[in-house]
Amino acid sequence: MDTLHTVLNRGRSVWDRARLPEDEFRRRLGAVRAGMKERGVDLLLVYGDSWKYGNLAYVSHFIPKNRGALAVIPMEGEPALVIQEPSRNNPFSTTLTWIQEVHSVGKFAQGVSEAIKARDLKPKRLGVVSVEQQLNIREWRELGKLFEGVERRDLGDHFNTLRRVKSEVELTLLRQTIRILEEALALFRKSGSPGQKEYEIAAEIERAARRQGVEDFRLLLARSGQPEIGLRPAGDSPLKKGEAILVLVAASYQRYWAEIGQTFCLGRPPDDVVKSYDVATRAFRRLVEGIKTGVSPAATACLNEVSSPAARDSLQAYGLGNGLGLDLCEEPVLGKEGNGAITPGTVLTLRTCFTGKECGSAFISRPYLVAQSGLEALSRIDENLVTIGG
Repeated sequence: MDTLHTVLNRGRSVWDRARLPEDEFRRRLGAVRAGMKERGVDLLLVYGDSWKYGNLAYVSHFIPKNRGALAVIPMEGEPALVIQEPSRNNPFSTTLTWIQEVHSVGKFAQGVSEAIKARDLKPKRLGVVSVEQQLNIREWRELGKLFEGVERRDLGDHFNTLRRVKSEVELTLLRQTIRILEEALALFRKSGSPGQKEYEIAAEIERAARRQGVEDFRLLLARSGQPEIGLRPAGDSPLKKGEAILVLVAASYQRYWAEIGQTFCLGRPPDDVVKSYDVATRAFRRLVEGIKTGVSPAATACLNEVSSPAARDSLQAYGLGNGLGLDLCEEPVLGKEGNGAITPGTVLTLRTCFTGKECGSAFISRPYLVAQSGLEALSRIDENLVTIGG
């Protein structure tokens, strides 16, 4: 049962054609082929596995449940999907992709060979995405024998550019993911109380999110009473009155990930909690104000708002933000060295989080859409410290 762990990890594994229609994938295929033509590529292989699958899902909707899969995209005609899985899984796998031709094989070279022979393809330049970075060396060598003497070109940058700008279909799915996360945090606010075990409230929140159809769910927390530990999975310690609880929730719905982070306090917040949260709030607002299209100095402005070296180091360790979409962390990644390209149509999570004995603990994370006129907040949750419990 080596596929069981990833199947269980995703509470819902379906393709909702009404929310994510085939026309959307046809549009993406056209954009991918425009990049292939520009680079003189006549055959493209796109790889994904159960750990990192964004590029594969972008062109196929498919997410491997255990090992990996390759999309085989010719310059003309229909693509094929090669999945490393037992043939008995094929009927189910075909329901999770718009691609009609699905090969379930033990070795990728076999399936790719079948796909290119069926199309009588003799590529002169092979494009690859995520293949050399993720595919194990043995499989890559076997696959390479099919393309001896063929020039190779990595199209990863082209995919990053395409995926960075979200379509209306993608934005609708991201907004739904965000609504689910907002409800999850509302449940924490309603149900969290002193004496409750961490895993008890975490289980209640995840159950509510799973009931709304999320495929994957994450909850991490940190506590001001244990500042040296930082964000981590829920344990068996009881929540305590007067303690700040930093909560991160993330989920994927119909393949699209979002993240929200919030700081709660059980009862009246002590002065040190208020002070730490004020620092995080000022830094967060500078970060939001500083994001502009092009290359933005927002990260530097945010860090300049924080006087504590320990807090600045912690902020950078957790990251100030990144793109959202088919992966929980996409380009651009915000950091001290700059934000990379900030493009209209990008969805970002912006984040100020620090934990430590020397700087205290506070956390704010919210999703935004980059528009021509500035940032559009995608979450209805404000930035205030939330007091809960008795």
